[in-house]
Amino acid sequence: MLEQTRRQASIFVYIIFGLLIVIFIYGINPGNRGGRDGGGCGVNSTSVVSVNGADAGENAFRVAYSMFQGQARQRTYSALDQVTFRELLAQAAEDRGIRATGDLIDDEIKQKHGYFYLGGQRIDVSSQFFEDGLYKYRRWLDWVYARNLQSPGTYREEQARELQAALMADLIAHSVRVSRDEALQSYLYDNNTVTYDVVAFDPGRYRRAMHLTDADTRRYLDAHTADVEARYKADERTYKGVKPQLALREIFIPKAKPTAAPKAAGPDDQAKPDEARPADKAAKPAKPDDKARPADKTAKPADKARPADKTAKTDKARPADKTAKADDKARPADKTAKADAGDKKPPAGDAAVKPYGLPTDVAKARLEALRAEIAAGKLAFPDAEKQVAADASDDAPAENGDRGWQSIEKLGLGDKAVTDAVKALKPGEMTPVIVTERGVYLVIATARREGDLSFDQVKMEIATGLAKDAWAKEAAKRAALEALARVQASGKGLDQTFEKAPVAPPPGGGIEQLLQDPNLSQEQKQKILEQLLQQQKHGSLDVHEEDVPVAWYADADGSAGTAPAPAPAAGPAPAAGSAAPAPAGNTTPAAGNTTPAATTAGSGSGAGSAATPSAPPPAAPAPDIVASTDQLPQFGEVDKPKITQFGPGPRQANMPGVGTSKAAIDALFDELSVGGVARKIYEGDSGAYVVVQLINRAQPKVEDFDKMADAEIARMQEARGKAALNGWLRSRCETLTKAGRIRPAADRIRETDDKGNPAPTVYRPCMTLDLLDR
Repeated sequence: MLEQTRRQASIFVYIIFGLLIVIFIYGINPGNRGGRDGGGCGVNSTSVVSVNGADAGENAFRVAYSMFQGQARQRTYSALDQVTFRELLAQAAEDRGIRATGDLIDDEIKQKHGYFYLGGQRIDVSSQFFEDGLYKYRRWLDWVYARNLQSPGTYREEQARELQAALMADLIAHSVRVSRDEALQSYLYDNNTVTYDVVAFDPGRYRRAMHLTDADTRRYLDAHTADVEARYKADERTYKGVKPQLALREIFIPKAKPTAAPKAAGPDDQAKPDEARPADKAAKPAKPDDKARPADKTAKPADKARPADKTAKTDKARPADKTAKADDKARPADKTAKADAGDKKPPAGDAAVKPYGLPTDVAKARLEALRAEIAAGKLAFPDAEKQVAADASDDAPAENGDRGWQSIEKLGLGDKAVTDAVKALKPGEMTPVIVTERGVYLVIATARREGDLSFDQVKMEIATGLAKDAWAKEAAKRAALEALARVQASGKGLDQTFEKAPVAPPPGGGIEQLLQDPNLSQEQKQKILEQLLQQQKHGSLDVHEEDVPVAWYADADGSAGTAPAPAPAAGPAPAAGSAAPAPAGNTTPAAGNTTPAATTAGSGSGAGSAATPSAPPPAAPAPDIVASTDQLPQFGEVDKPKITQFGPGPRQANMPGVGTSKAAIDALFDELSVGGVARKIYEGDSGAYVVVQLINRAQPKVEDFDKMADAEIARMQEARGKAALNGWLRSRCETLTKAGRIRPAADRIRETDDKGNPAPTVYRPCMTLDLLDR
């Protein structure tokens, strides 16, 4: 009996021991990593994304999701990508035997450091649960539960996987090296500065001045039918279920500003020439004692240099003379003031004041007469618009009175009386002449539409918009080309052909005001800029450094393992090489100390040397901008552009005035001599066409580099490390996605339209690499 009892007890002990072993095995494999080929099981039964055969569960997604803000869709996409990055890096770490021990995990995420890991990134969140240098466990628990997890144990399991991924990310980022020669070359490249003038021809100005007729629109439609159809298809949803709309044209004459009583002549009148008074065209020269008057700035040298200006423009610095005096309009001798409704605007460039509107009774009578002619069929509404264009002045609506299609429910006409009158119109009907506080209106409805609109119904509307954009751009381009041709033919600089735009100092002064100070020498300005650049260097990364090959190593002593980069010549030195794309199959770095396959696949250790990557062929130069043969519509007057000066500034991917035009930037830094005008035009900021002249180029002193060499090397290494990691992730992700080895859960990426119907999927794995600066 006793023996039987002992035997049963032994069996019971074996069972208990076996259960403990099973529990232990499950305990050391938390979160259901699954195996690379889908084997294994774990705690999480729901997979949010499968990466190369391993499943990432709900807990991983919850942690990542909690770290983003914004709309749910964007947060979901970002969280899926972070989980994918984690798995890519953690799997590579596993292959290389990289593990995170329990002590290391606790030190990193709790009381010693207080870090948080996500997608291979280490984030310092110690301020969340450290207070006065002391670790607060309760605050750490609050942080954990804010990650939408059920227990601290689950948080620790997820962070263990994240830490493993971060170790692999560090290996990739720190496998790159930067030599002292490369840092010097980059320093010289970055700190070359240029000062340059830009004359910009903005298509927006030509668009506003365009007189586009229906015949012009039809001509554009006939020549670009395919483009118009493509735009209709792209915007087809906006033409479905359209609520009632009216096509409107409008004539608006603003109310004339009240005139002030004439000012009695005083002793100062002779010293203040009135720019609108014809009798003052022969302005008396300033007396010698005028120069001593602080308020009198009529003796500016700039004024003397304008012999063609016989109207003796007023002194802009004098507060009373900033605009033309209102009482000038009442003087009979002022021929530019409007005496009746038929007067025209003064020509551009004239110093006379542009008229502003008409008295209400005059404007009402004029529109009543025009309305009668339109109703009788003697005058077309667009022709009536042209007749009153001079009176409408700058307050008239753009596009020659064409207000386009307006929703009847939301008419944007600016006055309730006008809106109420328009709502009652049928196609072909006009409102009565309407007098408001702002001025006098006359509106006609030319058409009405609603429901699903076909291509034929909207093709003219689409063509109008495309034609305005295309022809405004073409007009600006031709104006820039003509201006460049004039400058080249004259052999003069831009400052002898165009006026300079006034430079307004920033409020409260600043570096811009200092650099524009005429009392400072160019050398003093350069020193100020250099000091500013050195202050801004810390913590900043330049875009062009992402193109530097990460396979370029340095020896342990800091010298380059490969042939050193040549010393910069007279011109600025280019960046040290450019990155070559990784082969599709080479997606993981070799164990230990080799170069990751983010760019060129080089071999060797961090302390040794690597084969110099073959330089990619130089990019083909951008073709010269030339005018098209399109017949353009008529344009109204466009103000002549002025010179704007920029700099001194270092080379950047996006430079003021010339934007991202690489050809213009290269011309300023590498091609033009000081004072030279570029031989061609460029497309600059906001699509404007620009003519460029180099005013000055300055180079840094090589000896100054020694003072900041270590900081420059560290900065470049950080930039290259980030580029290497991004390149590795992108290459690995693209390879596995093409092979169907990255599969997000269908319910996480399912899209629907406003009515709940299925819509095309937007998400693609690792899409946030294009958006986030890791």
